[in-house]
Amino acid sequence: MVFVVDHSGSVPGVTGTRAVVSETGFAGTIGGGAAEMQLIERAVGHRGDPEIFQFRHTPSGGGTLCSGVQDFAIISLSPNDEEAVHSIVETLGQHRTGVVRLTPDGVEFNPGETRPHSFSSRDGSWEYVGPIGLEDTLYIIGGGHVALALSKVMATLPFRIVVLDNREDLPTMAANRWAHDQQVISFDNVGTHVGEGDRSWVVIMTFGHAHDRQVLEGLLGKEFAYLGLMGSKNKVRLMYAAMIADGTPETALEGVRAPVGISIGSHTPEEIAVSIAAEIIAIRNRS
Repeated sequence: MVFVVDHSGSVPGVTGTRAVVSETGFAGTIGGGAAEMQLIERAVGHRGDPEIFQFRHTPSGGGTLCSGVQDFAIISLSPNDEEAVHSIVETLGQHRTGVVRLTPDGVEFNPGETRPHSFSSRDGSWEYVGPIGLEDTLYIIGGGHVALALSKVMATLPFRIVVLDNREDLPTMAANRWAHDQQVISFDNVGTHVGEGDRSWVVIMTFGHAHDRQVLEGLLGKEFAYLGLMGSKNKVRLMYAAMIADGTPETALEGVRAPVGISIGSHTPEEIAVSIAAEIIAIRNRS
């Protein structure tokens, strides 16, 4: 196993990026380029205790413009690590998350936990602790064509995807092989199906204005990393005006991204999905 346990500056693979290397190939990536090639060669020949290796990137005439430092941990897996590796594979297969701990003694893994990346090194001893798996969940409320397109785009990113709709036997939900979970629910209690917190991202895109409003009113006041509403500017304006007239505080609507997505002149479900995904990525990377 090769982990990026720390980084600074402009580098191709940030902390937590990882790969598994064998004599016949590798899976994953630690950023590509010269660093990855050197680390793969080093890892294939590595035997013995885990070690820390530092790679300094400098701009060169060879095409790289990176300028920063990556610290790598190289760990030769042994039968003693089998239980931890099995638990990691099982957690990833369930689209969940856990915490890995790397030290000179090997690999430990605690499924169901989450912690930010941290790395410390002193007097020849070192420790890396960080999350593995899908920490962020995207709730798509409404399982139509845009939800199908958005699921496909977001499946390439580190998000657990949950699609919620109140319609039975919806063809676009049946066709959605990218979502990790799909549920038919009543929008009357939508809030009980959507987890709160700074790892929860929510996009409302039901099949009608009345349902959009019902869902939005059911989620207002809850804490999310992102709450977006799909629709035209005119639709949003009219909906907000009706909600405010019925007693919804105007301040409660200020944190809603509406219309959802960045402005790219999108029209098709695929284009709308790209605009939403881009906005979510931009917000996530600023946090």
